[in-house]
Amino acid sequence: MSVSVEKQAILMSLQPLFEEAETSGRWFFHESVEAGQVWCSPEYLRLQQSKGEYVWAPEHWELRSPLGYLDSLRTQIEAQVKAFNDLAGRLGHGKSFKLSEVESGLTTFRGRERR
Repeated sequence: MSVSVEKQAILMSLQPLFEEAETSGRWFFHESVEAGQVWCSPEYLRLQQSKGEYVWAPEHWELRSPLGYLDSLRTQIEAQVKAFNDLAGRLGHGKSFKLSEVESGLTTFRGRERR
């Protein structure tokens, strides 16, 4: 089977998942050592696949609530704030961040229209 035929077969086999994702408001989620965690809205996954990226068979994807992604981002932000504050403290740098500053930035972001 040629690569393009194989990719087309994978894309066709993903169609039921796309329909389910769009109906339920869930996103595609993949996790592996090579790729790490990959979260894609159906629209974003289609865009990436049109560029030849993330063309993975359905068994490599699961549908999850995008709120899980939001929680994952929050955890990453908390870890980064802690790492910054720890290093700034060791270096005697006067600036540190409070998570409330980050939260106010996220609140501002949430108020804007998403692209």
